[in-house]
Amino acid sequence: MSKKAARPISTAKRPYTLPARPEALLSMVELMQRKEPNADQIAQILKQDVCLYASVLSEVNAPHLGLRKKITDLTHAITLLGLDRLFAIVRLAALKNSLGKVERLDRFWDSATEIAELSALLAKKLTDLDPHDAYSLGMMHDCGIPVMLEAFSDYKAFLRTGNGNKPLEIKRIEQQQFSANHFTIGGEMADEWYMPHEISQAIELQVDLIDVLSGKVECNDKTKTLICVLTLAKEVSAIYRRFWRIYDNKEPLMELPLVLAYLGLPDVDYLDLREDLLKELEKKDMIS
Repeated sequence: MSKKAARPISTAKRPYTLPARPEALLSMVELMQRKEPNADQIAQILKQDVCLYASVLSEVNAPHLGLRKKITDLTHAITLLGLDRLFAIVRLAALKNSLGKVERLDRFWDSATEIAELSALLAKKLTDLDPHDAYSLGMMHDCGIPVMLEAFSDYKAFLRTGNGNKPLEIKRIEQQQFSANHFTIGGEMADEWYMPHEISQAIELQVDLIDVLSGKVECNDKTKTLICVLTLAKEVSAIYRRFWRIYDNKEPLMELPLVLAYLGLPDVDYLDLREDLLKELEKKDMIS
């Protein structure tokens, strides 16, 4: 069978509206395209957006960075984080802030954050992926859902009745009922918000895992690895299940052997790793 390329992103006749990119993000993109971006100029742009300003300082002062002294100067924070990591933080913060205007989605973001953190940990332990890319994918893998909620008045009811369906079935029903699906929307949105192409592609193709790993859908190795890491993160999160999700399927993950084979991870090693991650989630909840 000949390979088919991933479906190209199209902006024609959308029955939904993607969230607008804030001016600060557009200005930052313009600066980042210069040969030597100026940290002071980037800081001035971020200071005009309270959400982005706060997100950068929050990240640079996060416990995992282990800084002894709290950083309050934005230019210093930019220098410590580096431009690539800074841009990843700003993109996520801006997009989350924009999507958060749809309606209250606290539990949705709690779930996304849990999967993002698991994705980053798994990427670090099992692959040579940048954990920040894995985190971004985990955070935004279902980012099309808020757009669907805003565009279609009966989408919330669909989420309730569709709970328990597998992702491919959800995509099929969404496309049939709304002439759109949240996986493709998520990929389009990530693309428009300047996320790396592999992340945009992984968001759209996450439901096509079997075809991706068998080579029926063309994508590069990084995209395949990102989808595999996301799949494991979702599986661990589903087992631990504490927050609202739309994939409430209690059947074993049939794609798991394919994912482990692609990552070169023996079953027994994955089960041990999964157990460790579940204990970490439990410990974190006990502390919070």
